[in-house]
Amino acid sequence: MPASTEGIRFAGDVNIEKIEVISLNGFGQEITNQVLAIEIYEDMFSPFISGVLAVKESIDFANLFPFTGEEFVNIKINTPSFSGKGKVINDQFYIYKINNRLKTADRQVAYEIHFFSREAMVDLNKKISTKYEGKISEIAKTIITDSFNGLESKKDTNIEYTPNGNKFISNYWSPVKNLNYIAETAQNINGSSGYLFFENRKGFNFVSTEYLYTQEAVQEFIYDQYMRDFNKDGTSLRNVEEEYKRIIDIEFPSLFDYIDRSRMGMYASKMVAYDITTKKFMVKNFDMLDEFNNTQHLNKYPLTSKKNIRKNNSMVINFPKYYNNFNNYIDVTNSKTVQKRISLIQQAEANKVNIVVPGRTDYTVGNKIYLKLNKFNPIDSSDSVNDILDQMFSGNYLISAINHSIDREKHQCHIQLIKDSFIMDLDSPKGQ
Repeated sequence: MPASTEGIRFAGDVNIEKIEVISLNGFGQEITNQVLAIEIYEDMFSPFISGVLAVKESIDFANLFPFTGEEFVNIKINTPSFSGKGKVINDQFYIYKINNRLKTADRQVAYEIHFFSREAMVDLNKKISTKYEGKISEIAKTIITDSFNGLESKKDTNIEYTPNGNKFISNYWSPVKNLNYIAETAQNINGSSGYLFFENRKGFNFVSTEYLYTQEAVQEFIYDQYMRDFNKDGTSLRNVEEEYKRIIDIEFPSLFDYIDRSRMGMYASKMVAYDITTKKFMVKNFDMLDEFNNTQHLNKYPLTSKKNIRKNNSMVINFPKYYNNFNNYIDVTNSKTVQKRISLIQQAEANKVNIVVPGRTDYTVGNKIYLKLNKFNPIDSSDSVNDILDQMFSGNYLISAINHSIDREKHQCHIQLIKDSFIMDLDSPKGQ
């Protein structure tokens, strides 16, 4: 929370400063007063930000611009008193679709304007045929920023250094397909894989899950019956900072799925690799618990106990290798990282919680938060804090997806949270 909440009337207060459409001829028309609602979507497992504007107008914008699929929209929205990079929604997006146009009055229409990041439009129009070589983090930087064979982005980038390198030929792949390909082979200085490429409002990110797990939490969310603070004389007062912590609604889409976790290689896997050059086989077994302490996690304890039935044959990967396919590169496949990466990504998505909270424009995907929940059972006066704390679902989470739902009255955030670990020890008799 910022040092001061001066200017914020209530949790979820929002200031729609400006929404402007730029035509193909460079003509700008502000449509702020005609916008009824705004949805902005971010997803840690998707490369670009997207959204939709609900518009009602009687100026006939379709002919004024005209709308032909070559327009941009400038959006500037902030939480009152919030300013600075990453704390406000302030960007230009490409309008890729207009639909659901309805006549609502004699000379009035309503419709939806769909938009996404400018780089998404670039990605759709590029198929790259070139060679890449060097440190994977350096290749990622090149693909994101290059004006000829890349996304042409001028946004800030957050690229975690990778000591390992690679060499490959892009076979008419899009920039994003190239970035996802190198993410599969990337390892950080600790040897951890699990790299992801995604956009949030701070820019483009090419980082490992371990990097995201070691951030400071930006907010604590609590699900309780809090309404207001009370003075000693019984009068109440509004505490906006505390209101921002409160969860409006919560749901648990899936508690766990043992079959899915086993089949997808979260617990364990076996890789049978065959090198077509040296004509040699290699068999490599992977166990989640053997690797757990070698990588940073959101919380202290793994999602499974040592008694869990997990066999390497639950997922068998047949993997081709190419010894010395490129000079000075013994093996350019992701055989060294594939099993651990699969497990890390599966662990990251193993626990999901969906919440609705008062909106703030500094919330973005990749943020770390702390979720505090109490058990859904009767409470006795003798119960301690630990007795009532829901230790299965409380703990550190990442914001993996977020929908900023904004209208003229308020701002709400529909957030999907994920975590890869527990605050309780499943191997302890008391779970502590």
